[in-house]
Amino acid sequence: MWRALISIIAIAGASSSVAAQTITDPSEVVSHLKLWTQETGDPVYYGEVRDVDARSKRVGGHYQCLALAFIKYDGGVLQYAHKMWSKSRDGSCHYDDVTSRKVGNHGACVKDSNAGFGKAVGTARMTKDNIDYEHSTFRTVDLNTRRVGETKSCIPPRGASAGLYSMRIVNGRFQIITTRPLAYEVNIEPQDPHNPPTKPVF
Repeated sequence: MWRALISIIAIAGASSSVAAQTITDPSEVVSHLKLWTQETGDPVYYGEVRDVDARSKRVGGHYQCLALAFIKYDGGVLQYAHKMWSKSRDGSCHYDDVTSRKVGNHGACVKDSNAGFGKAVGTARMTKDNIDYEHSTFRTVDLNTRRVGETKSCIPPRGASAGLYSMRIVNGRFQIITTRPLAYEVNIEPQDPHNPPTKPVF
């Protein structure tokens, strides 16, 4: 019994230590992420996009609600898919009721079964049965060129991206700050997109 209890405490301690520490090494950051190409499920991270002060790089207030999926990592390039939408009338992000809201930033070259381009309302559910992750061209975080966004293979000749200011895990959140400037922040604990969070993530 004591051995089982010690094991549980050790596992809980390991999880909380990851949540408590700041990780800035790109390879170590990626090692904590669940990638669709390596998972039988389709883990999705939920959070929000925030404004960033262009000069100080200080993270400010809310910009959009966010669902983020990491597809694969190869040669210093992290592929990802993300969708953003506005807060509900009560002023919070509703991750369990997003199919009735317009969704943006799902990626021009992502094969999404219900993308909702233009003024159309589209689903914000990030699932493998909704997104063809094996045949899509996803956005990237290119740690070699320090660029974030659409690649030139999607939008020729140069793509449509912003510079990468930082990528890290801090206080239980995965965070990317771009030179646009915006901060993409999600809870480091992934969720099943078929059963998204019903309460605020942060």
